Amino acid sequence: MLGRLRSGAVLVTLFSAALVLKASLPQVSTGTWQAAGNLQTGRAGAAAVALPDGRILITGGSDANGVPLASAEFFNSDGTFSSAPSMNAARSGHAALVLPDGRVLVSGGRTNGGGITNSAETYDPQANSWQMLSATMIEARAGHTASQLLNGDVLLAGGTNSGGPLSALEVFDETSDSFTSAGTLTSARQEHAEAVLSDGRVLIAGGTGVDASGNAIVLSTTEIYDPDAGSVSAGPPMSAPRARLSATTLLDGTVALIGGNNGSNDLSSIEIYDPAAGGISMSPASLATARSGHLAFLLPYNSSVLVVGGLRREANWPQRNCLCPGTTRCGGPGPWPARVPAGPARRFP
Repeated sequence: MLGRLRSGAVLVTLFSAALVLKASLPQVSTGTWQAAGNLQTGRAGAAAVALPDGRILITGGSDANGVPLASAEFFNSDGTFSSAPSMNAARSGHAALVLPDGRVLVSGGRTNGGGITNSAETYDPQANSWQMLSATMIEARAGHTASQLLNGDVLLAGGTNSGGPLSALEVFDETSDSFTSAGTLTSARQEHAEAVLSDGRVLIAGGTGVDASGNAIVLSTTEIYDPDAGSVSAGPPMSAPRARLSATTLLDGTVALIGGNNGSNDLSSIEIYDPAAGGISMSPASLATARSGHLAFLLPYNSSVLVVGGLRREANWPQRNCLCPGTTRCGGPGPWPARVPAGPARRFP
């Protein structure tokens, strides 16, 4: 997970693949990494968000035995970690997002016993407390995406539950703390990527679904949710099926669809969705290292995308790359000083 500090630095804390005990910070001005402190609790499958006061709230995840956690902690501006109030429910593979009123919405996830929950709760930084919402999500889901729409509502898309990948969409209304159905995707999907476009629509790309026989497949399709019309339409297909990819909206309004896995191999290729042209084209740039399940973060001021960590098919991989739009260059400062996700978290200024 990534969070931006007030200084413009980026906190990188990886939870996706292995138990993580440390965090990192990159410095934008120097392109170097600086080791931060240790997480108080090692956790995988956690979620992290940047609070309005500059702290990073890290929630849930699973411990070394795969048991979901209710605990939470803060990453502070001085590079230390401190305890935060625990959530009401243990969660791993949940989604977290800061609402316009400053609260943090945490939704779904896997709970103790292996079940998937439809519960949601909010953290209030002013009161320093959690409140379980009386309203529940329409669908229990884990591994879903959560994106803030231009009107402040939150779109929850896809994911999985006991029945497999989900096609259901729903919207959380922060003014009423309620969930309403927002229709369905043409293809049920998990491990997909989602990006809010500059006009307020949402691009939902790739992921893992099922075919007519119920077999798992990797998707090359995209779909577009229009909150004004309350409808879902087919988007242009990607040239390659991709699961565990990233989708990042760039300053020019296009979306970089980076890496992922095609069902057999991790990918280094990058595709660009252009909303104005309505198409997806292959970028001349590619990652130095193929990867999936990585993190991608739009750096402030320059429209570059920092691509961090993830997996190669054969091993955990600590490399990061930086995509520079408008060029054929996709390079980076090189590997972290220590292996991630099993090693330290770091800061990139």
